[in-house]
Amino acid sequence: RARVRFVVVFVLEHALLSWRMAYSWDCVEVVALSVVATLVCELMSWVFAYRKNSYKQLVKSITREGKKLESMKSDFVGLANKSKQHKKKEERLEQILKQNNFELQKVKLTSTVCASVVLLVLYSMISKRYSGIIVAKLPFEAPWPIKSAVRRGLDSDDLTDCSVTYIYIVCSAALRSNIQKLLGFSPPRQTQMVASSPFEQKLRDERDK
Repeated sequence: RARVRFVVVFVLEHALLSWRMAYSWDCVEVVALSVVATLVCELMSWVFAYRKNSYKQLVKSITREGKKLESMKSDFVGLANKSKQHKKKEERLEQILKQNNFELQKVKLTSTVCASVVLLVLYSMISKRYSGIIVAKLPFEAPWPIKSAVRRGLDSDDLTDCSVTYIYIVCSAALRSNIQKLLGFSPPRQTQMVASSPFEQKLRDERDK
C-alpha cells in the first residue's frame, strides 16, 4: 500500500511539474525520453549487478553491519567518553562497511559505465533534435548559476525560456533515484554512514574524541 501511494504521488508530482513548465509537447517528449533512458539504465543495472548473488549478499551485509553500528552509536549518545573497546568495535564495523561499499561499487562498475554511455548518447541525440528550440517556459527568470544551462543554444531575450539541456539535467538528476525507489533498487542507506573522504573522516574522529 505504501508503494502504491508513492507511485501515485510520484506520477502526480512529475505530471504537475511538466504541466507548469510545458511550453509545447517538446518538453513532455524530453521528460518521456528521460524516463525511458532511466528505465533502460536500471535494466542494465539489473542484468549486470542487481540480480547477482554477490550484489545481494553485499547489500545484506551492509544493511546488517550498518544497523549494528547505528545501534552501537545510539547506546552511547550523550556520553562524553567512550571506552577503547567500544571505539575499536566502531572502527571495525566502519572498516567492514567501507570494504563492503567498495566491493559493491566494483560490482556496479560495468552497469555504471553502460548507464553513463546511454545517457550521454541520449543527450547528444536530444540536443541535436531540439537545438535552438524553446522546449519549456519557467515560472521564474533563470538566475545566473543555472542561466547557461537553461538558455543554452537559445537566441531569445525572454529569461523564462528554457532549452532542452536544463530539462534533461533536471530529469537525469531527479528521475533515477525516484525510479530506483519505485523498483526497489535503491542502495542501502547504511552506505552513507561511511566517510567517503579524508576530510569527513577527520571530522568524525574529532567528534568522537
